[in-house]
Amino acid sequence: MGFKEDGDFARFVAMGAVGAATAADVLRDRYGHQPIEFERYAMANKVWQSKVKRLRLPDLLCVRCGLRVEARAKSKLGIVLSHSDTPGRRWDDGGMRDSDLYAFMRADSSGFPPVAAEPDWFTTAALRSSVANARRSQPKAASEGSEVTLRWPCWVPSYGGTFEGVDDQDRIVVTDDTGRRRNYWHWRNWTGPRYRYLQPGDTFEPDERIVAGIVEPPASLACPGETWNVLEAIRSPDPVERLGAVRALSVADRADMAALLFRVADDPHEDWRIQLEARAALARSDPDRWVPAITSTVDAATERERSMEAVLALAEVSAPAATHALSDIAAQLDLHEDVRAAAAWGVGQGAAADPVRLLPAALDPEPIVAFHAVAAIDTVTADMEATLLEWLDSGNQRKASTAANVLARTGSVDALLDAYEQLEQARPWALYALGLMGASAVRTRAAGRLTTALRIALEPMWLRELDWLNGEDDDPLAALDLQKIRFDPLHPTTLDARGVGAHGPRPIGP
Repeated sequence: MGFKEDGDFARFVAMGAVGAATAADVLRDRYGHQPIEFERYAMANKVWQSKVKRLRLPDLLCVRCGLRVEARAKSKLGIVLSHSDTPGRRWDDGGMRDSDLYAFMRADSSGFPPVAAEPDWFTTAALRSSVANARRSQPKAASEGSEVTLRWPCWVPSYGGTFEGVDDQDRIVVTDDTGRRRNYWHWRNWTGPRYRYLQPGDTFEPDERIVAGIVEPPASLACPGETWNVLEAIRSPDPVERLGAVRALSVADRADMAALLFRVADDPHEDWRIQLEARAALARSDPDRWVPAITSTVDAATERERSMEAVLALAEVSAPAATHALSDIAAQLDLHEDVRAAAAWGVGQGAAADPVRLLPAALDPEPIVAFHAVAAIDTVTADMEATLLEWLDSGNQRKASTAANVLARTGSVDALLDAYEQLEQARPWALYALGLMGASAVRTRAAGRLTTALRIALEPMWLRELDWLNGEDDDPLAALDLQKIRFDPLHPTTLDARGVGAHGPRPIGP
């Protein structure tokens, strides 16, 4: 895919990321669970060209009781799952046990980032027991695994209202928001048991709640407490169970488990994915020892997917040592461009972001690395600003254009005005950068420094904001800005990550 296609796909993936984080919020705040991200990047929308063949995992894991959760956020709410008859690609593959939960919710993508509504929950066992009555779509092409869509019959009202109950004619009765009473009798055509998911008096918003369906609702969503035996899990022959235990120990204060993590981290016979997670868990408490153990697997001789996963794991470690390692990886010209771009992204968007270290990567000869480095810079320090002004006045077009874009994207109006007023070679690039920023931003921040002559020079460039034929379809930086949704994998919450910065949702560190 190109940058435009990546950006379009990132908008779609954002629904899933927000949905998983919303499910984590509800499980934690309402039902006492302690969920973390189980499938790496389940709560992120970054699109990478190099795909990592991970263990197939649920989105979330409760580190108290071991509950696993799959979240499904779609623009149209329903009990809908993708399925293939190919072993390993069935709808309930990937480590979902009978007692584990699926969360279905509607995602409103009219704004960005999207917002997910209240989830509807069902156990794997309930979905399995009713799957015979789910409707199958026509299969997709063989190149897509002959995948089908399974739809369990349910009713999602397109209007808001209040649930009243079921009348003596077996019709669901609701009162809509206008006060009109409505009946829904079509559920009588469903095969198998039927269930109501609301109680009389419960209200619902348009398109946001499943009122009735054929899947039995769970008796309780409450966390039973510290019932998961992590010691037993880390010794399990099941790789999904072992990986879950290692992920859980990333957030647990369990010094007694350190020896077990050491064993997994150094075991040459362990699955490399689980070994990497153990090293990442240990790196959070002892980065000086374990960050090098992770970076040792990133070299030109290592499979690209293993290097990519190591880089993504390093970006989750909130320690300067991890960011320094990522910076070094980004500079290694013998590594694949995707690995280097991911490292640059981690320097600016990871748990221990350090944008100063991105300046060398912003001048990288490989465009994809340079694009990721520039897009990953959300703020500039005083030292960075001084360096960028030197680049702007250097006479080197690559440096000057890079500096202009970074200063414009970070809203550095005063620095650009200084360059325009004081630096002769920098003046055209400073003017260009102010034009990139847009009229309202410059007028607000420049105040009295926006002279008549400067305004007249900028106004033709600002006309692009009014040009309906102008778009950002071919702008790689705009496409990358859309890919900045990343919720904290160990302490997920939607409350902070929905805040939008200058260019998109800001990253959350542990």
